Amino acid sequence: MPISIKEDLLLANPIIWTPTGYSITRKFQITGLAEYSPTLRPIMAVGATDSITGFIIPAIGTPHPDRPDAVVRQVQAVCHGNDCFDALCRYEWELLPTNYLKSFSGNLEQNHHHYDINDALATVTYTPAGGSPQTQVAELMPLRLRATLSFHFLQMLDPEASTLAYAGCVNSATWRGFGPRTWLCLPIDGSTIDGVWYRNVYRFAYNPNTWDQYVVFKNVDGAIPPDIAATIVTDGSVMSGNGWARFELYPSTDFNAAFTFIT
Repeated sequence: MPISIKEDLLLANPIIWTPTGYSITRKFQITGLAEYSPTLRPIMAVGATDSITGFIIPAIGTPHPDRPDAVVRQVQAVCHGNDCFDALCRYEWELLPTNYLKSFSGNLEQNHHHYDINDALATVTYTPAGGSPQTQVAELMPLRLRATLSFHFLQMLDPEASTLAYAGCVNSATWRGFGPRTWLCLPIDGSTIDGVWYRNVYRFAYNPNTWDQYVVFKNVDGAIPPDIAATIVTDGSVMSGNGWARFELYPSTDFNAAFTFIT
């Protein structure tokens, strides 16, 4: 008896989301298997060839005709009678690439600052008529970049432990070409539907002036005495001086070792 295959019958819910990406199932109906034994019929169904068109039920590893990155991962035979079977071919493809997706968002914030682009103290001097020169530290209001960098991974790594270990930490060493203490690790978001594969999002906030804070003595009028401002060291090599101190507010860790999968 000739074998007949009806191709690509519609399913009620053809596309589903899986832990590793998307899945779509193609359904085929096979008839003409009555001459085979009941045990052999489902085996013949999943590998059947149409006697007229030559169409073959897609085998494991076969690409989808409309989406080459989706390949057959499972073929199932479902019996509907002595001479009728359905062959369900499940195709899968990854939602995320094998390395990661990266996204970036940023904005400019206005901050109080007392130094120019070359880190030279900004001062202004006024000499009244018949008087002596008076110098004050300038209160500049530059726009500074504040940015968030996000990496999206498909991992077998529970984000809970990573969040508890690294969220709220800054980089102790140069990371991705940026200086120490300029990146702050934010809480790591993750989701799973099977407890094995997680879609994790790692976010890092950037501050070009580091995430440390300075406290500087000010006069009653709010001005910083020039002799104090001139001694402030902004590169982190000195933590305090006469009338000023730098405070590290966040613990530090080596991001190069903690996030080896981020390049």
